[in-house]
Amino acid sequence: MNCRILKDSLLSLTIVLFGCNEPARLPATTKKTTNTSIKNSADSINSNHGRQQEMLTNGIDFTASGNEPFWSLEIDFNKSMHFKTPGGFEITTPVPEGVKAMDANVTRYAAKTEQGLLTVQIAKQECINDMSGKKSDYKITVDVKSNTDKNFTTYKGCGNYITDYRLHDIWTLEEMNGQPIDVQQFSQDRPRIEINSSKNTFMGFTGSHEIIGKIFFEKGLLQFTDIEVPLNSTAAEKGFIKNLQSATGYTLENNRLLLFNPAGELLKFKKTD
Repeated sequence: MNCRILKDSLLSLTIVLFGCNEPARLPATTKKTTNTSIKNSADSINSNHGRQQEMLTNGIDFTASGNEPFWSLEIDFNKSMHFKTPGGFEITTPVPEGVKAMDANVTRYAAKTEQGLLTVQIAKQECINDMSGKKSDYKITVDVKSNTDKNFTTYKGCGNYITDYRLHDIWTLEEMNGQPIDVQQFSQDRPRIEINSSKNTFMGFTGSHEIIGKIFFEKGLLQFTDIEVPLNSTAAEKGFIKNLQSATGYTLENNRLLLFNPAGELLKFKKTD
């Protein structure tokens, strides 16, 4: 009788211990999955950053593509537009002056060469690739007619401007409105921003609050958008955010990022490694 009780007790204890110890394996699996996810995300960002650098080094400012039939477009706004299809058709033209719509962010480029006619319309409107599901910021319409064609052929797809890869860094504020900042106006530290040119996003620090937002980039144009002003921000912090929101252009020189608009200089940052 006692042996039976002892045997049952040992069996119960074994079940309890096994049940208690088994879940301890889960965090290791979760940690491994999380690390893999982080690594894949970092690899993707680095890969996109590398493609940005390669394209801008080759002078490419804008790319677009479409499906069924497949086609691609590359624009160097200082030089040429190049359109091609896998079937072997290609046309390269100079970049004419763009004609902008009066009531929307739409620009149309119409060019003519010995090869034929090429018209490209770039519309600021979210575009989703119907095969990959990838989102782009612009809808593209391309009309092409070679010298041997009687009519235009229309292609539709998605495209993006290539964000300047040199913006992809951490930048610490040095000057505001053309004057060195008074560090004492910022309670904890100098304001700074960290730009992710691969995703067109940024995060920053106002001096005592963290902020996040997006960047809008076209050739020669840089804007910081979707920024919420934190509660209890000081006057200096509000001034920093206002200037960030007011920027429309930039220059990069000697590890300095200068943001400005038509009224003048707004913010100057130093590159921080």
